[in-house]
Amino acid sequence: MLQQKIIESTAKPHIDQHIKQWLLQRQTLLVLYSQVCVANKKAPEKLRAFCQTLMDYLSTGHFQMFEKIAEVDLKRNPQSKGLDSDLLSKISVTTDIALDFNDKYTEIDNLEELLLDLSHLGENLAHRMDWEDKLINSYIQAAC
Repeated sequence: MLQQKIIESTAKPHIDQHIKQWLLQRQTLLVLYSQVCVANKKAPEKLRAFCQTLMDYLSTGHFQMFEKIAEVDLKRNPQSKGLDSDLLSKISVTTDIALDFNDKYTEIDNLEELLLDLSHLGENLAHRMDWEDKLINSYIQAAC
């Protein structure tokens, strides 16, 4: 649904392309998340790939997408106060949780709490993605 809105929007094409790529990265992250949940402790290489993709996804959001969306918003509306600070602070909390997960599982020495940690991370990623979608939707609405 969100990808369809992006395709249909008349917003800046270069920003839309970045959003499409980011959403594809998100899709890859979710596929890897599912694979890690199913494999549990039996596939440490999938856990490594998931952690790397998670870090890439977080970095893209924080250091590229949020900045680009805010930049376009400011150009459209010079009185803008920037991105929704409430959403950004909520997203920031999920970033900390994801970073903690990555730090814990970068060295795959102890996988005893993996399923519990995956569950906690998954819940937070779901919230994060909802909040990111709100930012993207507000960008699309402003662009149309």
